[in-house]
Amino acid sequence: MSAPTTEKHSMSQAPIRIRGARQHNLKNLDLDIQTGELTVVTGVSGSGKSSLVFDTLYAEGQRRYVETFSAYARQFLDRMDKPAVDRVDGVPPAIAIDQTNPVRSSRSTVGTMTELNDHIKLLFARAGALFDAQTAQAVQHDSPETIYAQLQKRAEAGDPRVVLTFPVELPANTSAAEVEQWLSASGFTKVQAEREVATPTGPRKMLDVVADRFRLSNAEKARVIEAIETALKRGGGRLNVYALKEDAEPDMWRYSTGLHCPDSDRRYADPIPSAFSFNSAVGACEVCRGFGRVIGVDYNLVIPNDKLTLRAGAIKPMQTPAWQECQDDLMRHAEIAGIPRDTPWNKLTPEQKHWVIGGTPSYREGQWGKQWYGVKRFFAYLESKAYKMHIRVMLSKYRSYTPCETCGGARLKTESLLWRIGSKELADSVLPPEKRFMPQGVQWSRAQLESLPGLCLHDLMQLPIDKLRRFFGNIEAPVDTADAAALKMLMEEVTTRLRYLSDVGIGYLTLDRQSRTLSGGEVQRINLTTALGTS
Repeated sequence: MSAPTTEKHSMSQAPIRIRGARQHNLKNLDLDIQTGELTVVTGVSGSGKSSLVFDTLYAEGQRRYVETFSAYARQFLDRMDKPAVDRVDGVPPAIAIDQTNPVRSSRSTVGTMTELNDHIKLLFARAGALFDAQTAQAVQHDSPETIYAQLQKRAEAGDPRVVLTFPVELPANTSAAEVEQWLSASGFTKVQAEREVATPTGPRKMLDVVADRFRLSNAEKARVIEAIETALKRGGGRLNVYALKEDAEPDMWRYSTGLHCPDSDRRYADPIPSAFSFNSAVGACEVCRGFGRVIGVDYNLVIPNDKLTLRAGAIKPMQTPAWQECQDDLMRHAEIAGIPRDTPWNKLTPEQKHWVIGGTPSYREGQWGKQWYGVKRFFAYLESKAYKMHIRVMLSKYRSYTPCETCGGARLKTESLLWRIGSKELADSVLPPEKRFMPQGVQWSRAQLESLPGLCLHDLMQLPIDKLRRFFGNIEAPVDTADAAALKMLMEEVTTRLRYLSDVGIGYLTLDRQSRTLSGGEVQRINLTTALGTS
């Protein structure tokens, strides 16, 4: 029953009629192509296959499509010439997937070509979870209601007597008694504690002024909420709660409004999509400008033969007569520091290699003769003399593209890599904890990083598409937020595009793979996915 139906369906569609095609090396060709069927154009090289398919059939279809636009819209599009053909009838809308790779920019990746990066950055801006760069604690917007709920949960253990306070900075040359007198005029008569807080400009004294005190089990919710609101208003969005104990120092619970971590006293900006794009100045690393690489010293060129010892000349730039003094400095300081001078470089420990490259850990500027300055400072000195031609020639021998030390090759600012999506269980299923990316500039330990839920943006960019599809296929979008409908649509769009990429056989690629390194067939399938994903 299926064969007649298929034949009837194909016969009901009008064919494409090409008459008098003379584009390039076509010789007045007449041709009918049946729609609804797979048609393959074959022939020897130079027979006119591309001239027929791309330069005649596809070009005429595109030209007619563009002509449907208004004159205003057409002025922004490239002018398309009519192909050398007498008549083309029955051309439906079409897409053309070329096998060539026209991409030359290193900013273009698989993620940008498929527009998945655009969707994922929206997802991070709307559903990402922020973790503090110093303490690795979750940072979220606190309100009086959420603070009250957290106090209730914390008080379940023993219901201690709590004191709600707000911090007031003690101005210079002002005594605590004078500040208390000023506060009493506003109705606040008690100070719970006087603390010293470290700031970038030096230590400052803070007073924790009492807003209210009670046991949560005995206090009405309205009273607690009012005390929290008062403390947040007077404390500039900060609230310190002291949980009193009988025979010990009280515990202090810190809260704050906005994206602020009360323990590290760091405040963060609300997320915007451009903060998660390396093609935007908002999110791109300021050193590498979003490329992930910089032209720097390549230590594989500095130490080309790792089987040599320090004495035998493992550090190649220092083996010339002009820099023999630096080699002598290395030998002298290595003996003092207990660094093996007759052990091959590849047998030295990581700590010993770090000493050679970075210099004495306690090195002070100007102590060239007394401490080992390290290979890194040696090249920094050469950079300062780069106005000399022979120095520039020497530097060029040891330079290459190296990962950016500021962002670790992630292309993004540290603030953008503090946001994560997904649960810990889901993250563990696609990426082992020990392989997760540690953002540069954070003060986390490895254990803290591995205990965090979800993955950061750079982790997602480095996952193969097959694993990324599994990650987004099992992620749970928030259902109790105002953006629930938009997030659901966003998740469906991401999973659909990832499914297309897997179905066409390129699930082994990663989203941060540069487009210019792809083969013609991979580019062809990515372009097909992009066209299907937007249909």
